[in-house]
Amino acid sequence: MSKIKIVNILILLVLLISFNLETVNVFAGPNDIIITKVVQKEENVSAGKSFKLEVYYKNVLGVPLKDVYISVDKSSSFYIDNDHYQTEYLKDMAVGDGEEPIILYLVYKGTGNELTLIFDYLKEGATDREQLSQTLFLSVKKEKEQTSGGSQTNTAEYKPNFRIVGKISSKQEGKNVSVEFPIKNVSNFTAKDIQITMSADSADSPFSAPMGHLSVSVDEIKPDAEKKIKLDLAVKPNTKSGIYPLKLEFKYGNLYGDSFSSSEVIYVDIENNDKSPSLILKGVEMLPQKPAPGDRFSASIELENLGTLGAKDVKVTLKGLTVDGIYSELVGVNYLKTIEGGRTGKLNFSLVASNKINVQSFPLEIAVDYKDEFGNSYAESFIYYVPIKQKSEGKASLKIDNITSPATVVAPDEDFKVGFDIVNDGTKELSDLKVSVTAENGIICKSQSITVVDSLKVGEKKSFEFLFTALTDAVTKNYPIAINVEYDDEGSSGGTKEKRTVTQYVGVYVENPKEEEKKENTSTPRLIIDRYSISTGQAIAGKSFEIELGILNTHKNMNVENIAVSFLADEGVFLPAAESGSTIFIDQIKAGERVVKKMTFATKYDAVPKSYLLNINFEYEDEQNKAYTLKESISIPVIQEQRLEISEIQTGMDAVVGQPVSVNLNFYNMGKSTLNNLMVRCKGDFELQPSSEYFAGNFEPGRSDYYEAYIVPNKEGQVKGSIIFTFEDNNGEVKEIEKEFEIFVQGQPSVMKGDVTIVEPGMAEAGMKFGKAGFPVRRLLILAGVSVPVIAGVVVLIIILAKRKKARADLYENI
Repeated sequence: MSKIKIVNILILLVLLISFNLETVNVFAGPNDIIITKVVQKEENVSAGKSFKLEVYYKNVLGVPLKDVYISVDKSSSFYIDNDHYQTEYLKDMAVGDGEEPIILYLVYKGTGNELTLIFDYLKEGATDREQLSQTLFLSVKKEKEQTSGGSQTNTAEYKPNFRIVGKISSKQEGKNVSVEFPIKNVSNFTAKDIQITMSADSADSPFSAPMGHLSVSVDEIKPDAEKKIKLDLAVKPNTKSGIYPLKLEFKYGNLYGDSFSSSEVIYVDIENNDKSPSLILKGVEMLPQKPAPGDRFSASIELENLGTLGAKDVKVTLKGLTVDGIYSELVGVNYLKTIEGGRTGKLNFSLVASNKINVQSFPLEIAVDYKDEFGNSYAESFIYYVPIKQKSEGKASLKIDNITSPATVVAPDEDFKVGFDIVNDGTKELSDLKVSVTAENGIICKSQSITVVDSLKVGEKKSFEFLFTALTDAVTKNYPIAINVEYDDEGSSGGTKEKRTVTQYVGVYVENPKEEEKKENTSTPRLIIDRYSISTGQAIAGKSFEIELGILNTHKNMNVENIAVSFLADEGVFLPAAESGSTIFIDQIKAGERVVKKMTFATKYDAVPKSYLLNINFEYEDEQNKAYTLKESISIPVIQEQRLEISEIQTGMDAVVGQPVSVNLNFYNMGKSTLNNLMVRCKGDFELQPSSEYFAGNFEPGRSDYYEAYIVPNKEGQVKGSIIFTFEDNNGEVKEIEKEFEIFVQGQPSVMKGDVTIVEPGMAEAGMKFGKAGFPVRRLLILAGVSVPVIAGVVVLIIILAKRKKARADLYENI
């Protein structure tokens, strides 16, 4: 009999012995304190009878509890004997405490059998006390239920009582969830005409009945009887995943027509990974791919829904169509009824490239409007540049390259420069080039706006720079500046010259403070995170990191005061370190100024490697004490440290020159992240037998494995080698760990003298006789010389595979 079976039998015997005492059923949910056992030494307690009850309890919270008290709820069927304290002091409870029971001296009221205990306590580090209740059902004397009530009998006292006992199971299929649970009549009285209804008193409840109202009927439940109840519910859309309470209302009567009501709460686990629709431009397919001036072409626009919910009433509008550029043959609007989550949809447009078009690419704005299944509206906008085929393509060709413009905002009366290169990227020399720049009203060119170039050889480049200024009354906006290059094209056969023009645009943003001041005086002051940095570059699971935040007041004129900055991370993966606190307070941030603050966070040790959002909440006031709230978020990547533990390298035997010797080790993934594409190999000043490289694949956390290689030393003395592990981390970077070893190699025993083989007397003669029998001695020696190394190699390979199989079997058995 195995050791495990013996231990299981002993445990069963101990449990059977402990059940000799009367043990009371305990019905408890997840709490800080749980009742592990209750012993009632006197059974079938009658009304008014005093008795003793032993209650065993345990602290399962994970932190110590202080000043713990226990009392009996007034709604119970029992009360504490008046000769004893009505509240018992349980002192402080460390984690796992509760081996000694508390003894309660109780008196039975005469109806029901429910005992509700109230625990009152203070968690370590907390300032507010908390309470929880645990309900027990004790053994009482069952009074015979009367079949008719006398004139002096109050039948309303014959109240049935229900409790949800046992396991609550739920099964979810899409938006529907089925919940099944047992209810028990824990009283001494029969319950009739039971109606169980889902309570709809909370607008936050994620549940709804499929038909608008849900009620389950049960004809009768006798005392101590159970009945399984099944509820079919619908989950409201946009409900987040989590555990939600479901309140149930009970209405029922007894045998005498008295009516009663009660309620119970169960908890249902809901999983909902729905995401709102989000359409992106996946691609534009044109036929032909590069239309020339005057061509008709079709554009197939493909949109992809990155959400899980469907996008309804999709409307796509092409904006920027002009008769001198690209225009639509019909209307530039098209519709799709729906694009389901994770799917794509295509819309086709028939377009025309004007004969007058003279640009290499024409910008089209693709505006997308759609709704979700709840009627919420969404709008997206994308810019697509349609490539235009030039008539002189492959012959005369010119491009505008290396455009430079102001990297910052330009103010009125401020000078700025725009520079660029023109390059002849065709196959023939260009002549009579005219380079010019034009700008909208509000910007003027202070230098000569037109420059003439006589010729530009194939591959030649010329650079230009123009000086501009913004006018005093320039309005705040982005000003396009057109760069035009006109040149002569004689055509492919050198015929009539045609003027060709290449145009490119560059934008310059002008901001007029006077205009902005009018807006700023009435606008809302905003705080933004305009920069941030992480001390470690990325957060490491289980470790702390410091983040430096730059908080900018974007308002030009208005200061903000009394700023409170609080933090909340997705999935609770980041928690403020003890020395940092959870909130930053800033007295004031002046208009247009930035304040830099540092905050230290601790990362959960079991965080899954990915990027998490750190949500930042601002609460602040303006100079008129008007309060504002604002939310920002930043993304912080989290990684798990790799921990590949490697045992000491073992050598299996004495090493001899020319003979194989084993080197082996065990290795373990002690970290919490997978080591991808793990490869183990051996190298050194020796030869390697076959199968010396081992590919372990994706090496999951907690996994163990074994590596062995057979090496063949080719020289005497101290020989060095190493075993190398290579793998990819969470970011795809290749990591390498090398473990070195040394072995001492002895020389090969000598069995040859000169060129003559040493044999025993008589062996040569016997060998010659054997040779005369028809098998040449020379051939025998050749076969022997070839076979010995081959057989040795096969034996070594078999030993390697057998050892690896046995070692892995031992490792997985230990796991």
